[in-house]
Amino acid sequence: MQGVARLPGNRRRTATSRRVGVRVDLAVLADYATTTADGKLIIVGVFDTISVKQFPAVHPSMSLALRVCTGPEDAGEHTLTVRLVDPDGHEIAPTLEAGFTVDFPPESDDQGALQLVMGLGNVEFKSEGPYAVDILVDGRYEDSVSLRVTQRS
Repeated sequence: MQGVARLPGNRRRTATSRRVGVRVDLAVLADYATTTADGKLIIVGVFDTISVKQFPAVHPSMSLALRVCTGPEDAGEHTLTVRLVDPDGHEIAPTLEAGFTVDFPPESDDQGALQLVMGLGNVEFKSEGPYAVDILVDGRYEDSVSLRVTQRS
């Protein structure tokens, strides 16, 4: 699947494995994403490259769609942080932060998943190159989605 970024070791939990904290299981950039009332994640137009006529260029709108895996040990409040960085590692847009709550019934040993969508609008790209959307949960780096910006001829 194009645009999906995963860290090594970011695998599904099995009876013999141990997961530590909230984990990002899916992260993609898309033209549009939303969640339904029953928790489904709808993603339209997944991409990992933007082609522009000239620089600087402003991309009007994109969505970061995430699936976050949790367990009973993750119950409580958490913070999701998203940073868009240029080829030199400098932030090119304001850092986005959103809080979310993980709820589990007492004594549960099940896993759960949250579908989250964050909108990124009017992002300015000053030059060609590899950009990244870095994703942190509770201040801990979790994942990164690669984004290549190119100039078309």
